[in-house]
Amino acid sequence: MKYDIKNMSAAEIDEFLKTQRVGMLSLGGDKPYAVPLAYSYAANTIFLTMRPTGRKMEYIARNRNACFAVFWMPPDFSMTNMTWKSVICEGVLEHLTDREHITVAVRAGERQLGLPAGTWDTLIEKTMQNPAASGFWKIAIHAVSGRSM
Repeated sequence: MKYDIKNMSAAEIDEFLKTQRVGMLSLGGDKPYAVPLAYSYAANTIFLTMRPTGRKMEYIARNRNACFAVFWMPPDFSMTNMTWKSVICEGVLEHLTDREHITVAVRAGERQLGLPAGTWDTLIEKTMQNPAASGFWKIAIHAVSGRSM
């Protein structure tokens, strides 16, 4: 059986990342570690919200290099319908603690979920009460690749 795997164009990757909602954050350390997370995407940047506890934070404290993988398969994936898409993004995790960057992250989330701008303004205000404890992070994408079939 011949498989027709194609490289996705930059425009296809951009559109794909805008339409998906969950990806896998992969971190390196003594042992590799990956965790599924909801995300939003805008301007070559993955935005994440993470609680400041747990194993992922231990890994991030030692090494902020990250890989974020997003993939899609149809519900009826089978030997007769083997379509799929996969995008892998690489970059460095950055903790967002200032109003400007948190607002950008919040607006990206609102857009990705189809919510009106301003829907999550109370979240911005609550976060700004203690910005050092912000759960907002971003990965500015340094390298990206996408494949589809």
